[in-house]
Amino acid sequence: MFGFGSKKLVLSAPVEGKIVDITEVEDPVFAGKMMGDGFAVEPAEGVNTVCAPCDAKVMLVPDTMHAVALEKNGVELLLHVGIDTVSMRGKGFEALVEAGDKVDAGQPLLKFDSNKIAEAGKSSITMLVVTNQDDAVESTEKNLVNSEEVMTLTLK
Repeated sequence: MFGFGSKKLVLSAPVEGKIVDITEVEDPVFAGKMMGDGFAVEPAEGVNTVCAPCDAKVMLVPDTMHAVALEKNGVELLLHVGIDTVSMRGKGFEALVEAGDKVDAGQPLLKFDSNKIAEAGKSSITMLVVTNQDDAVESTEKNLVNSEEVMTLTLK
């Protein structure tokens, strides 16, 4: 009732770069929060590694290697590199983890080649989405200027 002892999950930026709200992503599915709330990062030049935003368990790495699904304290997180990059069928992506792995905050999860993404006519903006927000999260605070604490989730 008063929030004493409420569990919080703090999420850092998965890549270095400019942090924006999910609603600013140029994709209606992400911007419309159809997959959930979150944020995105436009990777800085030369950045090519997506890292864990918190300690977590890897739930899924698709064959296309453009995304990673994580779970922490019942919260499901999707890290997704680029818009429509699934069509690249894994070209320009390298998975560094696999389903079942336990990862630490800041641990590299996958690498991407921003040049290959650009050559394919895609953006390398990287989204972090809480896919089960309604089930697991009571409230969300965003701080889009602090890469170490971009989102703080109060868990149900």
